[in-house]
Amino acid sequence: MDVQKAVDDFLFYLEVEKNYSPNTLRSYAFDLHCFCSFLHKQQRSVELKSLDITTARRFIQDQVLSYGIKPRTLQRRISCLKSFSHYCVREKWIDIDFMSGVDSPKTDKRLPVYMKLEELRMLFRKLECEEHDFAIRNELMFKFLATTGMRRQELVDLNWEHIDFGTNTVRVMGKRSKERLLPLHASVIPLFISYRKSLRQDQLHPGEPVFLKSLWSAY
Repeated sequence: MDVQKAVDDFLFYLEVEKNYSPNTLRSYAFDLHCFCSFLHKQQRSVELKSLDITTARRFIQDQVLSYGIKPRTLQRRISCLKSFSHYCVREKWIDIDFMSGVDSPKTDKRLPVYMKLEELRMLFRKLECEEHDFAIRNELMFKFLATTGMRRQELVDLNWEHIDFGTNTVRVMGKRSKERLLPLHASVIPLFISYRKSLRQDQLHPGEPVFLKSLWSAY
């Protein structure tokens, strides 16, 4: 079996059986594309059974010297190859894990930066004073994020069917399709009412996104 065929099967496995998110799948696909491109450019064998630890280390070296890949990206790329190699061994396509013994570079852990309460209040006051086409939407988005702790992508993926105004709760689809139920803060409910009034009836269909992508990208 050639490497590209194994890569295609691996990505299909991650999508269907592991239910990885589209963003994660794109990252895996790109990292493995870089590896396959390296094999072709270096005129190395693209047969899966020919891969060994030397090939893996040459790839890592090439990523650093030729492309200046930073440690955090390199760490992700190595992790991807480790998962791919482990999968190939499990499927009995290869006998030896060609990533065994390859270590990831250490990276400095970046601590999250949080807004102070007064900074958040200042942001809210500014949003409340704005008057333009996106004013209500923007105020709702930021207050919604602040009161629920949702991730940005979760907010973008939110559909009207996920919000229950009867119980004032929102059903959030997180990573790997894990769900959690969050309460709607009293401060955002009037904003939701105003925001809904600003939309067309077809934009309020249960399957439609709450925050339209066209509006999201326009701001």
